[in-house]
Amino acid sequence: MLFKPVQLGREALDKDVLIADRKSCKRFGPCGVGEKALYLSSFYRSCRYYLPYGGITRVFKRVAMSKGGYSHKGVFASIPYLVVEYDGGREKQCTYKYEEQVDQLLAYLKRVRPEIKQVSAAAEVRLEERVREQPPKPELTGEALDTLKALKAAEAVLEKRPDLYLELSKSARQLRQLNLILSARRGGNMKKREADIPPRAERAKAAMEAFLTDYQPFPLPSRYAHPIVLRRMRRCIETGRAATPEQALEAVKSDLKALNSSVQVSQEEHDEVVAVKAMFLNEGYR
Repeated sequence: MLFKPVQLGREALDKDVLIADRKSCKRFGPCGVGEKALYLSSFYRSCRYYLPYGGITRVFKRVAMSKGGYSHKGVFASIPYLVVEYDGGREKQCTYKYEEQVDQLLAYLKRVRPEIKQVSAAAEVRLEERVREQPPKPELTGEALDTLKALKAAEAVLEKRPDLYLELSKSARQLRQLNLILSARRGGNMKKREADIPPRAERAKAAMEAFLTDYQPFPLPSRYAHPIVLRRMRRCIETGRAATPEQALEAVKSDLKALNSSVQVSQEEHDEVVAVKAMFLNEGYR
């Protein structure tokens, strides 16, 4: 029997509308995205609560570190949360076991509800401060402007299939972790579950390559096809460090190579690097 979700905010849905929307919502772990509302979990039950979109201010990911908090140097074992802000500042936090499910929900929500902000209020302030602190942007050449246009178009292509680029990132991180584990063991023996990781990473790359076949020429190799890489390439163009896609990608590689455990970065920069650096490490930055 399908239970009726509990109303969280001030807004409510008609009972019949609510039950039908809850039944047809798209599930991502313990939470779901419906046509009328977002469905959020309690500690024990999936989709226990609901919030109509009209009352939601922002939805974003929060990651709590299980050891020492955020050190600016790396990620310890972490607990991912989906956080929803509603009714002028109230907040509901849902615990997830798998961070990629939070990423998948946010990517889907961005497509169907682009008006909802996906950063916290504090992060939004930091981003605005960063923009104000940036030096004036140089005047761009026609070639650079054409590259920016191509990079934006490429990002729109990838957003058609967020499942592909999220899997590309996740499988690359798993492969990187496996390689580090095997290196530490020195013997190189893999358990059965670990043996599944390299084929998963290869399948992810093959799926992305197949998807991009219809969108050639694409401004970066399919093995690096992630919106974060494209956004970092755009920043290289906008700051005058590059004018072509090839130059921008090399600048991105250079930046990623320079980031290690001794370099302090902002939380936002840290999150970007975690998402994409493993893809480059596994490929030897080729």
